[in-house]
Amino acid sequence: MLSKADNQLLTQTDSGTPMGDLFRRYWIPVANSEELIADGKPQRIRLLGEDLVAFRDTKGDVGLVDERCPHRGTSLYYGINDGCGLRCMYHGWKFDTNGDCVEIPSEEEDGKFRKSIKLKNYPIQEAGGVIWTYMGPAEAEPPLPDFHWLGLSRENKLIERVWQECNYAQAMENDLDFVHAAFLHRAHGEQELTSEGVLSSDLGIDPDHPLVKNPPVKQAVQDTNYGKRCVAVGIGNETENAFMEIHYIFPFYTYPPRFAGEDGMWHAFIPRDDNSTWVWDVQFSHDREIDVQAQHDRRGLTLDEDLRKYKNLENEYDQDRLLQKEGNFTGIRGIANQDHAATETMGPIVDRSIERLGTSDLPVIQMRRLLLRQVKAFQKDQEPMQLENASLRTLLSEGLYDDNQKTWQEAFPLKERFEKKKEVKS
Repeated sequence: MLSKADNQLLTQTDSGTPMGDLFRRYWIPVANSEELIADGKPQRIRLLGEDLVAFRDTKGDVGLVDERCPHRGTSLYYGINDGCGLRCMYHGWKFDTNGDCVEIPSEEEDGKFRKSIKLKNYPIQEAGGVIWTYMGPAEAEPPLPDFHWLGLSRENKLIERVWQECNYAQAMENDLDFVHAAFLHRAHGEQELTSEGVLSSDLGIDPDHPLVKNPPVKQAVQDTNYGKRCVAVGIGNETENAFMEIHYIFPFYTYPPRFAGEDGMWHAFIPRDDNSTWVWDVQFSHDREIDVQAQHDRRGLTLDEDLRKYKNLENEYDQDRLLQKEGNFTGIRGIANQDHAATETMGPIVDRSIERLGTSDLPVIQMRRLLLRQVKAFQKDQEPMQLENASLRTLLSEGLYDDNQKTWQEAFPLKERFEKKKEVKS
């Protein structure tokens, strides 16, 4: 459990909060590149409690700016995107992707006044089919993280984002929980999977898969130069154990467990505000095209134009009680819907001061400790953890089977390039 003060420190991410200011020191995914069309409709983007608008101008450059026009506060989401700028519908004030005011047609020509108008904006980079932003101080801007999947061709990956109705921390904690798959995602019977690399059906994971047939599993957590490596050991077959790993990449990225031949998966958990989260899901393969439709279907998300789920708390995620008895553990179809049902029904921000954690919660405990240690050091003006692209380029989840007489350290050691550098005491 956490104290109420630590829970508040962990979960509050608006501007001016310690965790919010820490998160602003890292690059954040904003939108799929294909969501923004040159001179097309702007997109509302809420990030870390801020209401922003993203648009692609005539030249193809992307701007991420304050939603409110600095003139009278009208939403620029309703503005006109053309001629290399976004024009407010109220009085025609026009802004470029850098937030500079380029036209004020409602006023007599006055260059000094126009040049004094600056719309809040954030820098943008595009990589891997994703638009990224950095919201922290310019002098502290780090390199864009070079995740393994960014360099793969578009045909080798599926990129989705969804609005999840809970705080980022409980959504991310779910991803670090090995044991939940054995219940939340378990199908009662064997699943026929016709597509290469797909882990499950929309009903759930085959009961013979190591992720679901092994509760409880033996677990360990290692410090790394990117955050935490969470290891689990379960029964693979008569002679072999299944060695699984989850990578927690500070501060809000993960690689959930996968085995050879299964499509990889990368997640990001980006606070919209304290009560909701942008959850990013990238499914990828290293050397072949993936079955995009099969991956989409197994996750089961159907979304409205704002990327909110049609299956949600209000309609009880379309839970089918007969299916719960005969088909899977939840009675809910869609792996992502199952995750959202578990985390959203906790409430927008769970009270961690009253929870009762067990040994199976080790990765969650370790993730919280790292976040709290880093944010408390940040409050004392210490520099936050820096991600190393030399490590990120090759990092992914790579579970394996090996002799059940081996320890996890023997069968599944941490690769040397991911080891945390020892601090030199002066």
